[in-house]
Amino acid sequence: MMIAVLLAESLTAFCALAFEVAVTRLVAPHAGMSIDTWTAIISAFLLALALGHQIGGWIATGASLQRMFFWASLAAVVAGAYVALTPLIVTSLDQIVLAPAPTEVWRIVLLAGLPCIPAGLLFGIVTPLLMTCAIAIARQRGIVVGLVYAVGAAGSVLGVLAVLWLLLDTLGVRGAMLAIGISSLANGALLAVLYALLRSREAIAR
Repeated sequence: MMIAVLLAESLTAFCALAFEVAVTRLVAPHAGMSIDTWTAIISAFLLALALGHQIGGWIATGASLQRMFFWASLAAVVAGAYVALTPLIVTSLDQIVLAPAPTEVWRIVLLAGLPCIPAGLLFGIVTPLLMTCAIAIARQRGIVVGLVYAVGAAGSVLGVLAVLWLLLDTLGVRGAMLAIGISSLANGALLAVLYALLRSREAIAR
């Protein structure tokens, strides 16, 4: 089960950083690529990620292992669906936010930042839940905390490289977003399996 938790954390980090990179290309045709758009994307995503971490930690407080897998699975699934739909969301935001005055900086910043908030929030919820699960499962807590951080960092690097060197070139930005969304849905399915496994064990124990 520990291997599955580490894989889930790696996939979460993969999807989060892959999204953050891909969304810059998605926003570019609408708001351009400037220091303003980059700052908006990075700031919005990191702030939402931080809030998601706080929410995930709050959910994990006092929750059973089974319930933590359930909430982590739900967050990953919703994140995957949102990421897949992000191209449509950005197009709609363009019409609402940017179209009235395309050169106003605050509108450009808003268009670049808004799509990042739901994704950062949802991906952020997953990590503290998985960290708490890993600590609950492991005997050597210090080692497992290091492992969770390590696989998260590795997943982040793989996400960036996959987007830059594979997904965008072969699938285009919309296809890349779809691939990232599917990866998050697969992660949610993995976590749902762990939830179902624990639930069946609990039923047998009764």
